Amino acid sequence: MAYLKGWRDSALPVKRAGFQALKRLSAFVFYSIPGSTGPNPNWEAIGYPGVLPEPVPVPPSEPGLVPVDPAGEVELSVDVCVVGAGAGGSVAASELSAAGLGVVVLEAGEYTPASAVVPSEYAMTARSFEAGGTLATDDLAFQLLAGRGAGGGTSVNWMACLRPPPAILRRWEAEFGLAGLTGPEFAQDVEAVWAALEVNGRESQRNPNNDALWRGAVALGYREGRDYRPLPRNAVGCRQRCDFCGFGCPYGAKRSTALTFLPRAAAHGARLFFRTSVSALELDGGRIRAVRAEYRRADGRRVPVRVRCRAVALGAGAIHTPAILRRSGLTAAPIGSGLRLHPTTVVLGEFADEVRPWAGPPQTVAITRFLDAEETGRGFWIEAAPAHPGLAALSIPWTDGVAHKRWMAERYRRSTASIVLLSERSHGSVSVGPDGAPRVGYRMNREDRAELTQGVLETGRVLAAAGARGLATLHTDPVDVRSEHERLSDEEFARFVAGVSARGIRPHRVMLASAHLMGSCPMGPDGGRAAVRPTGELWSAENVYVVDASVFPTSPAVNPMVTIMAMARRTSRAIVGRLRSPPG
Repeated sequence: MAYLKGWRDSALPVKRAGFQALKRLSAFVFYSIPGSTGPNPNWEAIGYPGVLPEPVPVPPSEPGLVPVDPAGEVELSVDVCVVGAGAGGSVAASELSAAGLGVVVLEAGEYTPASAVVPSEYAMTARSFEAGGTLATDDLAFQLLAGRGAGGGTSVNWMACLRPPPAILRRWEAEFGLAGLTGPEFAQDVEAVWAALEVNGRESQRNPNNDALWRGAVALGYREGRDYRPLPRNAVGCRQRCDFCGFGCPYGAKRSTALTFLPRAAAHGARLFFRTSVSALELDGGRIRAVRAEYRRADGRRVPVRVRCRAVALGAGAIHTPAILRRSGLTAAPIGSGLRLHPTTVVLGEFADEVRPWAGPPQTVAITRFLDAEETGRGFWIEAAPAHPGLAALSIPWTDGVAHKRWMAERYRRSTASIVLLSERSHGSVSVGPDGAPRVGYRMNREDRAELTQGVLETGRVLAAAGARGLATLHTDPVDVRSEHERLSDEEFARFVAGVSARGIRPHRVMLASAHLMGSCPMGPDGGRAAVRPTGELWSAENVYVVDASVFPTSPAVNPMVTIMAMARRTSRAIVGRLRSPPG
């Protein structure tokens, strides 16, 4: 015990990182993995049901995909090879195939139809997230959540749908040369995505986790529609039948790209390869010739895949897209630069009544009072996060095993999980190691750490106004203020403020995370500072386009799914125009 505490509190970052790795993995497995003959034996003690409330029928409207399953080596020739089947890659595949181009999609992850989604945090995290949910920055300061497989992040995100803020589009247009973002054509791109996802407000019911933010905002006199608002979502027919939105939808109610854009691409003739990892691009004189990959058969055999193409659309995500380019011999400095994370931490609010933070629609309220979306795009915003046992256990502070178990048994079901997301100034980088695997570096600057600290304070203020009887942070030495009364007093809240202000935000001293990985191949008009042209084409290689969140030149200051998809639609037009142009 003393040995672990020594690592946790060490002045050496490597020891603190080692403690975090051990704590996160062991806590996640302990509370998420099913028992050998039934449910996890800890679930009853913490009040977690761990099962779906009703049998799951095969969704009758699910547009099933028919992936290619090659028995031997594959050699293909197409117009465009799309790498990645997430938010950007799926849209590109749909738009390019609808334009009459021959398209092949290569996706490293699995195809998991709705009928194959199982109600297991452990199993679905391993199947549907990068690195089985263990992806992190090199120093382990940030836990990184990124979807993998058909639909990518759109299959496992919490479905908050937000249009790109006008201030961000104006800035990207004026400062980074992304012409037309404030014009009618890109507005049509956004609306086309909005319609395809069937975004609506009918499925934005407030569970207790979200309602605490709403009640707090009302109690503090915030203005609805400006300071706080309901979040529209791309769910249809959900009816709150289960609590597993963040791992895939067994009812087919989540309108991910696996149920929208990928079926459209397939209907227009696109061929879909899953379990197919891209190793590198083949370039000849700075022009794309082919994509090299490897297909993993169900029996474990590896099958080489080579796709000759006139253009490639990289949608492998902000971590893997720059890694693929680096492995392909492209060494321009901007490739892998400018990584943005929307740095995130959590404030726990403990209430007298049960909250059950895993249950119900996961993210239906946002507090935007502290985000200047109209002018600068700077600031932070507050949302709710669903907390299943594994995620909750790996996040909450560990002082010793008994205290950790007591927290899970006594406080978990009564606590909200409210997240602060920062529209940051800091940025990181993606490189590749000697083995070719991506390496992620990110450090927050002093200004961002101060602003995230303020976000923690304001989140605590909202939860206290909602009637919380306790507030806790995720610092290794947590700020944990509890009242013996029904709610916190002014004096008790002042203790929370003092504790947060004293600790601030420091790597390995507080749990930090990101589910918004962006900006590692930023767009811009200058190839010396940007990796990608304003058209989406790489500066350093002809007919190589990027269609994922890598291209964002700054933080978008909103949950990024809709922006990613609209930008992919914009870039797809450029690809079509390029391939249809006469040579010369």
